[in-house]
Amino acid sequence: MRRTVYVADDVPTNIELVEAVFRSDPDIVIKKACDGSELLDEIQKDGLPDLIILDLMMPVMDGFDVLRKLKDARAKNYFPIVVLSALTDKQSIINALSLGADDYVTKPFFVEELKARVYNMLKLKERDEFLNTSLDVMESNLLEKLQMLEHTQLEIIIRLGKAAEFRDDETGRHIERIADYVSLIAGEIGMNNGHVMMMKYAAPMHDVGKIGVPDSILLKPGKLSDDEFNIIKLHTVIGGKILSGTTLPLLELAREIALSHHEKWDGSGYPFALKGADIPISGRIVAITDVFDALTSERIYKTAWPMEKALDYIREQRGKQFDPDVVDAFFNVAEKIMRIKQSKTDERTAKPIIQQVLDGDISIEEAIERWR
Repeated sequence: MRRTVYVADDVPTNIELVEAVFRSDPDIVIKKACDGSELLDEIQKDGLPDLIILDLMMPVMDGFDVLRKLKDARAKNYFPIVVLSALTDKQSIINALSLGADDYVTKPFFVEELKARVYNMLKLKERDEFLNTSLDVMESNLLEKLQMLEHTQLEIIIRLGKAAEFRDDETGRHIERIADYVSLIAGEIGMNNGHVMMMKYAAPMHDVGKIGVPDSILLKPGKLSDDEFNIIKLHTVIGGKILSGTTLPLLELAREIALSHHEKWDGSGYPFALKGADIPISGRIVAITDVFDALTSERIYKTAWPMEKALDYIREQRGKQFDPDVVDAFFNVAEKIMRIKQSKTDERTAKPIIQQVLDGDISIEEAIERWR
């Protein structure tokens, strides 16, 4: 590998001596500068060298100033500097080394000593380049693996959320809408982009606890008894249990939402009757989106409300069921929310496909075709 070495010295004889030292090495290309200013101009024009052999006492710009001016460039793209100077006092040596010089050789110099020090510095640079290249490759591989892991985690969360919704909404569009509503409101109340994305991906897990609710209650077409409704309430705790014990921030946020999205601002919600700001903001946001989407969607036990009636209900529950600030944010983005509702609503019946098969509404073959 060919290496570019600059020699900066105001005495031409000194430059010639250095050239003679490395003349027999075809891999060393010597470039010359008679002072610090010329050296910097050459570097600016031709790019950074592999090494500089630098005199300290030069006109126009001395070696100390060169060291100062190259400090930032070397911090980004390291190359060694070997000082070759007639200054032998300790203070000059200390000053040069403290300004970033890697080695210090005094004049007159021994040829073999200078050669050995220069080659040692070049070997260090090669190792530094190798390590940086290896780190870049490792960082690239690590980033790719982290992205794959993140994608896998998100996919699992979305699928698990759909597993819960599959039992009472065969389209699964409910959780897609909730995710979009939540991201709009989270952004409107001032969450940063990272937190908005966390909310978007965690919100679909809000009803995962429905997996633990018996079909006879979850799919009951009529009014629930008090005991049955108490069983329904347990889906929040079941969801929290399913998602507990994790060290992943996304799943921890999903656990928080599963537990708190049925709490109410006035303290009349469940499972813990939390009130006001004691309810996590994540739960307060998902609560309003979940209610809005449930009201405006057809279910086995009810017909869909007209949009205006649902919006009136949200307004009426400001400061009661819902956080006033979240209600205000909801209405600030209400037009976007309604567009999402319209674009992501399946007009087919909300009765689950399995129930339709059991009720004789469709055949097994029709069910298979719908799921394809």
